[in-house]
Amino acid sequence: MDHDDDRAPDTERDPFVRLPGLLRRWEIEQVVAPGVDFRLEEAGTASDGTQLFAVYRRERNTNRNKEQ
Repeated sequence: MDHDDDRAPDTERDPFVRLPGLLRRWEIEQVVAPGVDFRLEEAGTASDGTQLFAVYRRERNTNRNKEQ
């Protein structure tokens, strides 16, 4: 899916904010929401070998659409 047309340049966007803690792959769906951009980074493994992820999010700039 190509969303390049509706994306603002990075200079017009809020910065990513890290969510506290580390998440397992199946827990990521609990923080996903519409209208928000996410960034995931591998963050190692738990003692049982489960892969962990750091999750960052930022709100989309809706003011840009209202001004046009």
